[in-house]
Order: sequence, then C-alpha cells, then structure tokens
Amino acid sequence: MKSTLAIIAFIFSSFLFGQEIKWLTLAEATKEVKAHPEKPILINFYATWCGFCKRLDGETFTDAKVASYVNKNYIPVKFDAETKDMVTFLGINYTYVAPAKANYMAYAFTNGQLSYPATVLMNGKGDVNKVVLGYRSALDFINDIKI
Repeated sequence: MKSTLAIIAFIFSSFLFGQEIKWLTLAEATKEVKAHPEKPILINFYATWCGFCKRLDGETFTDAKVASYVNKNYIPVKFDAETKDMVTFLGINYTYVAPAKANYMAYAFTNGQLSYPATVLMNGKGDVNKVVLGYRSALDFINDIKI
C-alpha cells in the first residue's frame, strides 16, 4: 500500500512540477526581443491538421530537458503557418499568400521550403540562422537547436 501511494505521489508531482515551453505570441516576442536583443528566437511553424506537428507538441515539446533548454536559451514562439490573418513581427507585416497556402512569414523564414513542422532559429534582428524541418525526438531536437 505504501509503495502504491509513493508511486501515485511521484506521478502527481511530475505533473505539478513538469516544465513546459513558455510559448509567446508574436507581439510578446517582439517586446522580449527589445528587452533582450542578444537572445535568439525559436519559432515553431505548424499547421492545425499536421500529425507530425501534434507529435512534436505531445512528445518533444513536453520533454523536460527540451522545455528547460528552449526556455533558457531562446525566445520561443509558436505560430500557425496557415493563418489568414495579417500579422506583425519585429515591425514587419506579413499576410497570407494563397499560392503558398501559408502566411508569408512562414514561407519567407523557411526560404520557401516550408513543410510542417518547421522550426526556425533566428537572431533578434530577424536574420534566420537555421531551419529544422520535420519531427524530431527530444534528444535530436536539442542537438539540432544547440547554440
């Protein structure tokens, strides 16, 4: 009985103290870049219908090591690449481009090679340093985004 209670307490505490990525909106990220221009930006471009995007969310982004690393080293942004809304990021307006079936921000930051999921690493000026396409396990993801 005591071991069962100990296991339940351990599982419950894992949920309470589990770390997650603190995703920011584009507006929040723009403010954060102004406050910390030296900190790079990580943008996760996803589509609502994308199975590998959901898997990345459910497996990789919920990993405690991934969440800790991303929160410590990046300004993290999650963005629906297919939004038809005009958005503003770092002072530039981006609109939906019908032939690309994506918002121009996602298309431009992936150099026209947009596939889902796509993770873009950039500096505070908006210069893209690296694009990581597709699903990655937690370990591979950390290795792919290491600074």
